[in-house]
Amino acid sequence: MAEQNNNENVVETEDQTEATSGVIINAAQMQSLDISDRFTRTKTETGWQIKLEASARVTINFMTSMRKFEITLMQNDIIERDGEDLILIRNQPADAYRSQRGVSSSPLARNSATPLASEPAEGRTV
Repeated sequence: MAEQNNNENVVETEDQTEATSGVIINAAQMQSLDISDRFTRTKTETGWQIKLEASARVTINFMTSMRKFEITLMQNDIIERDGEDLILIRNQPADAYRSQRGVSSSPLARNSATPLASEPAEGRTV
C-alpha cells in the first residue's frame, strides 16, 4: 500500500486578498495613474498601496496605443501595486458603484439636452 501525502490540499493563504470585486492590470504597461480626490499611499515590500479617503475617478494611462482605463472607486477602496500587478480592490457591493458612475468630464461627452445632430437650416437641401 502506498503512503498518502496528507498535505495535498494545503492552500497557501499568506498573500491572500479579499474583496467584493476588483481588477488586476499588468503594472509594467502603466504609464501614469490619475486619482481625482484624496488618498493615502503606503510603501510595501513589493510596491505600494493607495487607500482612497473619498469617492474618486481613477484613470490609468498605458504606454501602448494611447489607451486608458477609467473607473470610479469609493472611500476605503484600495489600489495596490504588488510587483508586476496593479490591483484595484472594490470593497462595496456592485450596486453602490452603479450609482457612483459620473458623467465623463471629456468635452466629447454628450449632454442629454444636446441633440445628436443639428437640424438642417431652412432652405438648405441635405
